[in-house]
Amino acid sequence: MLDENTGTLVIGKGIAFGTHISFDMAKRWTIGKESPEFVGTEGAQEQKITFRNVVVDDVYFILRLRFNNDKLLIIEIFISPVPFEFKENWADWSYEEEIKHLEHCKAWLQKEVGAKRNFDWGSIWCGYDSLGGFSSIKINYSRQ
Repeated sequence: MLDENTGTLVIGKGIAFGTHISFDMAKRWTIGKESPEFVGTEGAQEQKITFRNVVVDDVYFILRLRFNNDKLLIIEIFISPVPFEFKENWADWSYEEEIKHLEHCKAWLQKEVGAKRNFDWGSIWCGYDSLGGFSSIKINYSRQ
């Protein structure tokens, strides 16, 4: 559920993301079925952390957190009813299945957040990236 006043998104017990999260704090978390992936070091202007196959209520997530000067700027959320598998090629990918996935993302966002997409602290976007071939949800904290 999203706190409309602060932008904090809670997706499970003990999993809450928002502007109160620093890179240093997030890199210590042990969430997900895989080790987190880090880009950038402490003190670097831009840093990223990716948590893969985080399971909450039988839903699998990939959570990409992007920081600038230790402030959380963007959370990109990927959602799946089954664990994410990373393949070497695109043989199993189809546009039709990806559009079904986009509808799944939109339904999850509607359930968790409601219809509002613009807030005092930032905005939320859900859509299909035709260059990357994937659907995701982005929470942008640019107004903080």
